[in-house]
Amino acid sequence: MGVAAVILAAGYSSRMGFFKPIAALNGVSALERILRSLSESGVQDVLVVTGFRGDEVASLAQRSGARAVFNPRFAEGMFTSVQAGVAALPPNVGAFFLLPVDIPTVRASTMRMMLQHASSGGVLHPVFRGVRGHPPLIGASLVPQILNFTGSGGLRAFFDAWKAWALEIRVADEGVLMDMDTPEDYDRLCRRSRSLKVPSKQERLALLEIAGTPRRVRRHCEATASVCLAIGIALKQRGIRVDLPLLHGAALLHDICKHLPDHVRAGEAFLGFHGFPLLAAIVACHRDLPSSPRNEAAVLHLADKIVSDTSIVSLDDRKKSMRSRYGTDKDAWSAVRERYADARRTIRRIERSTGRSLEDLLHF
Repeated sequence: MGVAAVILAAGYSSRMGFFKPIAALNGVSALERILRSLSESGVQDVLVVTGFRGDEVASLAQRSGARAVFNPRFAEGMFTSVQAGVAALPPNVGAFFLLPVDIPTVRASTMRMMLQHASSGGVLHPVFRGVRGHPPLIGASLVPQILNFTGSGGLRAFFDAWKAWALEIRVADEGVLMDMDTPEDYDRLCRRSRSLKVPSKQERLALLEIAGTPRRVRRHCEATASVCLAIGIALKQRGIRVDLPLLHGAALLHDICKHLPDHVRAGEAFLGFHGFPLLAAIVACHRDLPSSPRNEAAVLHLADKIVSDTSIVSLDDRKKSMRSRYGTDKDAWSAVRERYADARRTIRRIERSTGRSLEDLLHF
């Protein structure tokens, strides 16, 4: 089934003081950012509805491979742009995303997830922590109803009229709720666009909720994250390259799938699926360390070994507890010894780099 997208970029941006489609977010315009995300999600057939400063927006859209559709009635309200875009959809489209240009930081992973549930009937809404957001994925069977709708009450009224056909999907993407109506909104989106590789606090909570991570596991992750930060800050102060937000985020989520079989691989897959591949790669190393790991992975691997539940213990004490658990299983104990040898090497590197003992760094 073909899936397209309609981007609404015809408005005046009167409340902003500048023109939203070309507003730069970390060096990339809002419109280009949306078009890139759609392309990464696998949607290639994209229509951009223009109006105010139409030639300028059309040129930007076409340079990015999208098709521009001018709405001569754009001054009458946004729903006329919805209808103009929908009327221009090719006949082979089975469903389409509908997204205003002022909601520019929806992750490609969110749209990929929604595409797995694409249907020619009904509407699929992304939901972030209980709140519906954008973009809806609308079945082509509703095109006649959109074109015949009076527009009274806008999109909300249309969706209310067809709520019996609506489905929802939980996402860990705060961008589905973040629009650009005020300069303050714009500042917030600029900050978000610089940190998309790591989930925000609200996105972390959403990930934990979707995964169903038990409370006791969350507490362990928080304790591990505190240890990681203490080590990471000490290394950074000595000029060692450490991405503290990435390290902290990975530590807070490293056991997100602890309640599932093969929780390390399950957690890696879960985080990658939800749009955090770099975080997933660090989480994948917290039990077994690969050769030549990133500094963040080595620190997390060590921290996971010396945090028992929520308490910091010495590496020797933790190894003894592992011996009592796995000592009779030769293969398991061999793997445990290798993990703790890696952790010991990490401790030596940290102590050499900082000039301080691990006990001094962590106060235990």
